[in-house]
Order: sequence, then C-alpha cells, then structure tokens
Amino acid sequence: MTTVKLTLKEGTLFINGELSRYSLALISNNNYSSYFEGSEIVIDLSQVTKVDTAGLAWLFYLFEQATALACQLSFIHLPIKLNKLITLSGVDGLLPVVSSE
Repeated sequence: MTTVKLTLKEGTLFINGELSRYSLALISNNNYSSYFEGSEIVIDLSQVTKVDTAGLAWLFYLFEQATALACQLSFIHLPIKLNKLITLSGVDGLLPVVSSE
C-alpha cells in the first residue's frame, strides 16, 4: 500500500503518492489547519501517482478547511486522470485549478 506524503515549502503544499481510499485512511486524522496558516497556499499535485473518488473528496475537504481559515487555495499540475475524474463527477469549476497552459 502506498502512503501519501505532504510537504509544505515556501507557500506550496506538495502532495506525493496515491490519493485513494486506502492511502487517505492512514492520514485521515491529521490536522490540516497548520498547512493553511498563510493567506495563500498552492497545492502541487504533480507527484500524485493515483487518484480515486476518495482522493477527489479529500481535495474538496482541504479546500473547505482552507476557506474556513481565510486561506486562498489553488491547485496546480493536476494529473490527467484527476481531470477526467473531475469531469466525470460533474464538479468542473468547483476547485480553484490554475491551468498550466
């Protein structure tokens, strides 16, 4: 089973590993508010190797936590499979995604 590694560096939260129901269960009790103490955080998903609907829901959870703490959150470098999952789930435009184009 793959784990998820979160690293905050200079205003960017790097997520490395799988965002699946199995890997997220290992970090579900983590307190994420410490990541959102700044006024603006970028979440870099370039190192995400797998994502399922639980992973997508977790990204929305992070967005909700940041919003509650008045932290502006944005997502960059979404994997192709995550983009497809967002489209299939009908939630296009609900996460603040910064296009890499």
